[in-house]
Amino acid sequence: MEQEWNHVLFLHWQIDPALLQPHLPFELDLFEGKAVISIVPFQMNRIRFFMTPTIPFFSSLWELNLRTYVRVNSVPGVYFFTLDTDSKLGSFIANRFFHLPYRVAQMRASVVNREFLFESKRAELSLNLKTHLSGKPKTKTSLDHWATEREHLFTHFKDRVFQGTVIHDEWPLQEVDSLTLDDRFSTQLPIKLSSLPDEVAYCPHLKVRFRPFQRVTMNRQKE
Repeated sequence: MEQEWNHVLFLHWQIDPALLQPHLPFELDLFEGKAVISIVPFQMNRIRFFMTPTIPFFSSLWELNLRTYVRVNSVPGVYFFTLDTDSKLGSFIANRFFHLPYRVAQMRASVVNREFLFESKRAELSLNLKTHLSGKPKTKTSLDHWATEREHLFTHFKDRVFQGTVIHDEWPLQEVDSLTLDDRFSTQLPIKLSSLPDEVAYCPHLKVRFRPFQRVTMNRQKE
């Protein structure tokens, strides 16, 4: 599958791994001894299977995901707690065929004159943010590299584990001048995040390809 990702905003928090590990089916991957939780809103465009036209009624959608970073059989990857979208069809396809925990939410977003506005609401879970984009390349921190340059994602379904592979160029991250955030999206976890993230980065555009998900056997169970 091929996609284009636009207006990707990375919000990263570092937390005590002991708070997060009990809520995961996999071993945490740590950054300098800390677990990392990320909230990532973005727009997904030009969705299509390889060598086919874009998918009607499913070629453009907004997404908001809550993720962390894990290791399965020593392979580092991304684990999604939830992925919210404004597309009912997109949610159905992702749940049915990729076993990803997509949910349908009400969303509004705009990027005008370097001001990125994003709103999402699903039941009691909501996220509202406003950020001013600098348009300047970001000198990537070690956390930027660690969190974004990953080839794999993991999901589980009925005691089965699946591994996805994503292929893309290096993220062309940019600086963010300011951020206003009202996060009630991460409250789906029993962990209170600080009012503002430890690291923020923006990417205007990235082309990606997904290889088919593969079922994997874990070498050992999480202790």
